[in-house]
Amino acid sequence: MLAPAATVRGQSFDARPTLLCLNAKGSYAVPSNLSRKRIRRSIVLALTVSILLAACDVIQPTATPGPTLNPNNVPRFESAECWFDDPMGQTPECGYLVVPEDRSQPSAKTIQLAVARFTSSGSDPAPDPIIYLEGGPGGSPLRTLVSQFSILFGPLLETRDVILLDQRGTGYSQPALDCPEYREAQLDLLDQNLSAEQAEQAGNQALLECRNRLAGSGVNLAAYNSAESAADLEDLRQVLGIERWNLYGISYGTRLALTALRDSPDGIRSVVIDSVLPLQVDLYSETPASGARAFDTLFEACAADAECNAAFPDLREVFFALAAQLDQQPVTFPIRLPSGEQTDLLLNGDGLVAIVFQSLYGTSLIPLLPRLIYEVRDGNYALAGALQSAFLTQLEDISAGMQYSVQCTEEAPFNSPDQVGQAAEQYPEYKILASKGIFGLCQNWGARPAAPVEDQPVMSDIPTLVLGGGFDPITPPSWAQLAAQTLSNSFYFEFPTAGHGSSLTEECPRSLVLAFLEDPTTQPDAACIAGQMAQVDFAEPVAEIQVQLAPFTEAELGFSGVFPEGWQKIAPGSYTPTGSLTDQTGIVHQAGPFPAEGILNLLTTQLEQGGTNVSFEQIETRAANELEWSIYTAEASIAVFDIALAEGGGGITYLILLQSVVDERDALYRALFLPAVDALKPTGQ
Repeated sequence: MLAPAATVRGQSFDARPTLLCLNAKGSYAVPSNLSRKRIRRSIVLALTVSILLAACDVIQPTATPGPTLNPNNVPRFESAECWFDDPMGQTPECGYLVVPEDRSQPSAKTIQLAVARFTSSGSDPAPDPIIYLEGGPGGSPLRTLVSQFSILFGPLLETRDVILLDQRGTGYSQPALDCPEYREAQLDLLDQNLSAEQAEQAGNQALLECRNRLAGSGVNLAAYNSAESAADLEDLRQVLGIERWNLYGISYGTRLALTALRDSPDGIRSVVIDSVLPLQVDLYSETPASGARAFDTLFEACAADAECNAAFPDLREVFFALAAQLDQQPVTFPIRLPSGEQTDLLLNGDGLVAIVFQSLYGTSLIPLLPRLIYEVRDGNYALAGALQSAFLTQLEDISAGMQYSVQCTEEAPFNSPDQVGQAAEQYPEYKILASKGIFGLCQNWGARPAAPVEDQPVMSDIPTLVLGGGFDPITPPSWAQLAAQTLSNSFYFEFPTAGHGSSLTEECPRSLVLAFLEDPTTQPDAACIAGQMAQVDFAEPVAEIQVQLAPFTEAELGFSGVFPEGWQKIAPGSYTPTGSLTDQTGIVHQAGPFPAEGILNLLTTQLEQGGTNVSFEQIETRAANELEWSIYTAEASIAVFDIALAEGGGGITYLILLQSVVDERDALYRALFLPAVDALKPTGQ
């Protein structure tokens, strides 16, 4: 996930989401990172599967080694216990890659990079594994993606091993360049109506406090950059004895992949880059134009869709009128902090721009945005509050010290305050996306400006799949096309309805990735783009939600029931509106010999491993078809989970789970969930 040169109100964009740094208040500063910012979704099917399987054993991490002063025998790999609970069905091999912190001083101290290798589930896996490169810079796949490993990486694992690496300075690697000072500063600003400049100044002050602490502890901030990380990749490949491997980068991870392609191409079989940050673009000065393009794409897509235009007419005019109104009269509404506590958030015009900008990262969020804008206009802040709460949970996902070390080395030196100022004048509606504060911050950060080569195109003939999303607000499709121009054996595809980093979560782009990895010399069949990703299915107003129910029977599961007509089946008894596992809405019917009392605990554990503090509360009981149902509810991220449990004969427990977006939950609870509970009948009744 990529983010621009400032931080939106101190937060950062993460391309997987990811990060537009958001404090939804009125004053936002645009992020200076590029990360795939994705709202951590709780996948209906994944949750159900977790219920039916035994809980994972908790692996207690060993004491994390600190940096050593042993310059000999590096690079090397040291096995270690994993830092996380094993995902369902996986037993990864974990350890540390030990490398010099600064290769220009090989006798200096070493650092440890956290690595997890997941073994292919195939009977005859290919010898060339995939190494995934997370966005940010500063993102940690081991800290944020492992809890949904089967959904995000399971298809890749069918043919090859998958390696997840916490890049130097991130996640479980040591030292991790985390900045709790910055995180706390962002939380402290949530209820204040600051200008973008004031918010950025406060964030930069906290970042410099973090910088001074890290430098005082002996961290050489100048050694944390893409060239050193690319050298780490080559060291890892060699110490693991891998002849060739495949690089898979998203957002900032694409810049790292391109750097590795330039510096150490011999061991690379193929490359996948999604939501591309070419070395030669000027991130900070181009962000306002990139954001304006994505907003225009949203407004035009809704206007061109008869149903969206009828439900949300004149979306562009409504949006900018609302932003102007919020600048004059900001509103305050409750949100949930990462700790689970509630606080107030102030939203002004800049904040409105920021929340929509941030949401454009997520392909599954784009259909909700016209409704979001109209709901805020009408004083309904449920969805806006849930989105902001979800964005705040990602404050701990990014190691900000690593992020700014990279940006101050590779981006700021090739941009200028004058260029950013000119961009702000050209796109005054999106001035929040044009921040000059990064330049003053970088003057005091202590990073070394990169060599000119870090601002030049990467040329290669290694097979490369290049992907872009039509709604991507931070790495526009034109950047992916630009990178492809100097990659002579590349295939470029644009997904018109996708946001940022869609290939990890969406079926169509993922199918192209899988086909390419099987044969990087042949262009993948992209017919699914015209079928699955040609047009956004915008959400309707909540007041107009209607569900037509149709009967179904699952003989193997031993029951019958009802499902929403028109929804697509993703597994026995499980349906979503689009047939996607990453849909924000879905209903699951299940039955099995699992204890009812343990299911809520398993669900809670799964959600909390995804970074969301949840608490299920029993809200009612219900009797139907000789079953006594207990119904529970919990809010997580932008979703509400309603779950009904009933114990039948023979030790069988019946389960119905509804996942819905927070603002439409009440409508779907009445129209779908309760009728589904009343309709479920065990076989033989």
